[in-house]
Amino acid sequence: MAAEEPVSLRPGAPSWPRALSKGDLVSVWAPSSAAPAAFPQRFERGVRALELAGFKVRVLPSCRTAIGYSTLGPAELAQELHSQLKDPECAGIFAAVGGWSMLNVLPHIDLDLVRESAKPIIGYSDLSALLNLVAFGAGVVSFHGPMVLSEWGEAGGPWDFTATSFRKVSGMEGAWSEYKVPAAPDWSDEMLWWDRDDTRPRAPVDGGEQLRVVQAGDGTPVEGRLWGGSLVALPLALGTPVWEQPEDVLIFLEAEGMAPDEFAARIMQLSLSGVFKRAAGLVLGRMGQPRSCLNGFDDFDQVVRGIVPPGLPVAAGFDIGHTEPMSTLPVGGLARLDCALEVPTFSLIGPN
Repeated sequence: MAAEEPVSLRPGAPSWPRALSKGDLVSVWAPSSAAPAAFPQRFERGVRALELAGFKVRVLPSCRTAIGYSTLGPAELAQELHSQLKDPECAGIFAAVGGWSMLNVLPHIDLDLVRESAKPIIGYSDLSALLNLVAFGAGVVSFHGPMVLSEWGEAGGPWDFTATSFRKVSGMEGAWSEYKVPAAPDWSDEMLWWDRDDTRPRAPVDGGEQLRVVQAGDGTPVEGRLWGGSLVALPLALGTPVWEQPEDVLIFLEAEGMAPDEFAARIMQLSLSGVFKRAAGLVLGRMGQPRSCLNGFDDFDQVVRGIVPPGLPVAAGFDIGHTEPMSTLPVGGLARLDCALEVPTFSLIGPN
């Protein structure tokens, strides 16, 4: 697809890609940041963790380069992805890390090739727009899940919760029909500088944000196809040919390091764009490293209730973003949200 061409949605529900299996060859792609080259120790640790998980790993050239504001040029990065989609030996693609340069690559992505190859693509953060484009533009479920540097590269390997969720949702453990997204028994938003301080696992948070209902809607469970991602990265595509939101989606959003004033501005941007009018419900991830406003105000739930339509059910506190560990979510897959009780239930509907 040429860079200036608009993107058209594929009709019908997204289909699931082939499940990954131990022994599969997976490719690691870095379209968002040169962090793999900047933090080689952690990156290699992440590659080893993927190998210990049973994969054969192919590290692509973008993971070894740092040119300009990214790794390779936008068209080159798209071609690198295309080469793996065409290669029968490659079973799936893991993003190396997030960053800022994914949006520049999106106009070069061949959605027909993505659809025809039907391979799992895994990432989050800056990859958010790509994951939604794969699901609703190419019609293939993608995975909002662990990346090589950020999760697989943790000291001691990925958190057990992270690895277990990924194996389950991606189909590595076999066919599944429904999966209740659990709350992690321990979690952390500790910041350890990569290749300097990350010689140990991150310390768990004592208490902190819990699963909760922010607003119940009319109290009945809602279903929709999962759409969303980073509250910072995803809206960068608003108003462009690579943005399309279907009707009645179950939105999930995650962020870190925000105060309620910035959070309010970003939620309002989505509201003014009509995003919540096309939603069945809203799931929010834990806010890592939350900050207070200058006056001390720190109530994120009050912000949500003041902006999101009151009839829309909203649950918060799920492990779906920049905190550790993280649950894997199938973007484009069907999910159910029940906010009738004090503790919400968020369930994924599988392919079988």
